[in-house]
Amino acid sequence: MLLKPLVSIIIPTFNREQLICDTLDSIQNQTYTNWECIVIDDGSTDNTKVLLDEYIISDARFQYYKRPEFKPKGANACRNFGFKQSKGEFINWFDSDDIMESNKLEVQVEILSQNSGTPYCICQTKWIDKNTKEFLGLRAKQISSNQRFEDYILYNIFWSILAPLWRRDFIEKNELSFDETLQQSQEYDFHIKALAINSNYKAIGDELVSMYRHDDNMSNNIYASDIKIESNLKVKDEIITNHLSQLSSKGHLKFLEMQTLMFKDLLKEGKFKFASHIMSGLKKTLKHVDVSVFRKINFYSQMLLAYTSYRVFGRGYNILKPLK
Repeated sequence: MLLKPLVSIIIPTFNREQLICDTLDSIQNQTYTNWECIVIDDGSTDNTKVLLDEYIISDARFQYYKRPEFKPKGANACRNFGFKQSKGEFINWFDSDDIMESNKLEVQVEILSQNSGTPYCICQTKWIDKNTKEFLGLRAKQISSNQRFEDYILYNIFWSILAPLWRRDFIEKNELSFDETLQQSQEYDFHIKALAINSNYKAIGDELVSMYRHDDNMSNNIYASDIKIESNLKVKDEIITNHLSQLSSKGHLKFLEMQTLMFKDLLKEGKFKFASHIMSGLKKTLKHVDVSVFRKINFYSQMLLAYTSYRVFGRGYNILKPLK
């Protein structure tokens, strides 16, 4: 009998003793049994280690590591460290408060095994209320399109970090890793890097993972802290530098609109340093937009006026209109 390929499930965690049991149980209940689950603790102060020790005693497929001190704090450093410890032919990054359907690994391993040239397989993700178990909808309506790379950048399609099953050799060959300086938009950044290399993934409509909505993950406001803003701006800068020229004319307009809305929201929040930063990105994107010079000058003038109005009067949100 041929041994089925090993799947490595890599989970960063921080003070999630009240939530991680459901996650680990969903992994233990997989119909596909040849897996290892590597949990990387990001410095928990609760009973996470005690709880993991119990799982390891009862099931040797679980492993527990503490994030090394030489690694910066954060889920991305934990993910990268976990990958270094893993041995699987397939990789599934996961979060410590979410759930796998019992057949997730079985379905995706089978698809990748039957499609040798496919680097990764993506499933749909459900939103579930942790307390009521109410179904809140899909994480994204679409996970595939005819222009996957551009549509992912523009949020026309999207998928969670839970959804893909990756071939290890694709990750290693292309030296893919998570940016350890990011505190937000890390999965967006990682998936863009992967799509830029190969967007020929298999997309399946099966809802094989569930993201729980609970008090700990309700606050995802990108303006909640400067480091979250910096992370979002860094990812957008990477897109401008490395990928903007690959977008269509329509894509340039849509990306400019995304930047415009963020610029206006930063002004509204009084984050003028970051608003100034994104102004530079807007200028770079504007060069790619296929409209008349007059419309570009008018847009740029409105941008400067909106910035000045907020600095002086604390208002002016509607001065700058998205360029259509």
